[in-house]
Amino acid sequence: MNSNTQLPPSPEGYPIVGHAVDFGNDPFGFLDRATSECGDVYCMELPGTDVYVLAGSEYLEQALVTDVDAFGKTDDFNRVFGNGVLSTEGEQWSRQRGILQPLFHPERVSGYADDMVAATQRRLSIWEDGESRDIESEMQDLTIEILFATLFGRDLAPGDGEDLRDASDGLNKWFVPTSWLLPHWVPTPSRREFSNSESRLRVEIRQLLAEYEYAGKSGTVTLADQIGDPPSESQSGDSESETLLSKLSEAGEATGENHLSREEIEDQMLTMIFAGYETTAAAIAFALYSLATEPNVCDAFHEELDTVLDGSPPTLDDVSRLDLTNRIVTETLRLYPPIHTIPRQTTREVDVGDYRLPADEQVHLSVISVHRDQRYYDAPLEFRPERWTNGFEEELDDYAFIPFGGGRRTCIGREFARLEATLALATIGQRFDLEWTGDETDMAIEPEMTTKTQNGLPMTLSQR
Repeated sequence: MNSNTQLPPSPEGYPIVGHAVDFGNDPFGFLDRATSECGDVYCMELPGTDVYVLAGSEYLEQALVTDVDAFGKTDDFNRVFGNGVLSTEGEQWSRQRGILQPLFHPERVSGYADDMVAATQRRLSIWEDGESRDIESEMQDLTIEILFATLFGRDLAPGDGEDLRDASDGLNKWFVPTSWLLPHWVPTPSRREFSNSESRLRVEIRQLLAEYEYAGKSGTVTLADQIGDPPSESQSGDSESETLLSKLSEAGEATGENHLSREEIEDQMLTMIFAGYETTAAAIAFALYSLATEPNVCDAFHEELDTVLDGSPPTLDDVSRLDLTNRIVTETLRLYPPIHTIPRQTTREVDVGDYRLPADEQVHLSVISVHRDQRYYDAPLEFRPERWTNGFEEELDDYAFIPFGGGRRTCIGREFARLEATLALATIGQRFDLEWTGDETDMAIEPEMTTKTQNGLPMTLSQR
């Protein structure tokens, strides 16, 4: 600890309400103004609380790596995910991550590729030439169907997972600006929607677990059988024993360090269902929006698909040859990071740059501010997949690109998500061209738990 005693500065605000009005009306616009006025470390003053914001790559690295023990998880994470792997700390987190890690081993993830493509093709089978669809919602449906096809080992027909998705999507409502600007005890409409969604999702989770356990004892069908097709040959046999349900069931019966309590099992299910579809859905949807608004990039994208795939569905072997497609995914994760901020809470006083953060205060690691910082990226608000060439990423400042977090808490599903986004994007682009009929002012993003649009992404489908 050095001799810093000065608190971070605050941008211009209003008496009593501080920055609540500006942040509530235009959250990302406020972040831009705040960093312009105050630099990379500042204090956002809200009614009843202060939130310290870190918006430089070196400070994100400090919070996630070099001083990680000074920045713990927030109460909000515990409220939403309970004892899930996203919210736990220390030995409990290490134990949970160790149990779940085999599902995300690189070789295991590679084995999901065909199921990812097949689920995408099932979703596209209900699309019709010339119709308009909300691509944000479509990608949420798609990624929950991919989640079941891979981690659950079951094929959902399009539409079968909508109730589960709707319940899960409501978890975002805990983090809408109009709610988290206020003390937790204030019963806002968004918080009521969150509570209802959480209750519905937990009912679904308990039913999934109960049916799975009953099937194990009696040999009868599971709820997954009832809402999805039986496992294919690629999903049966040895791989069937490594679905999320089976891993958690085994952990519930285990002893010692491999044991999970019933509460932990339910919380892992809630965490994996939400995190397993929401973030990747955002990445694919924003990639499709970017392609629809950048015709030159879109033309090159389609040319790559036609050349590399030659009319066949994409496979795992094709991924390394889809150079532009991979760069489109990377650039989308930069410009529209699905996790726009990483919330933390100081466990003690800690010096950050020229300032000292007090103990027990909320801290936001502003991923989107860093990803859109002109110190790291030329023309940072422009969609430029070509920037990710000629060793650019290797020369980039550490922690200037962290769409999956960083340090020991890096997202367990990062390789799964990148593979899913690449294959889904290629499968969609091979069969459809999407037309955005609005202009840039029609698409506004807002910060919930994940980066969302205010009005969806309606697009017209044109079959190729």
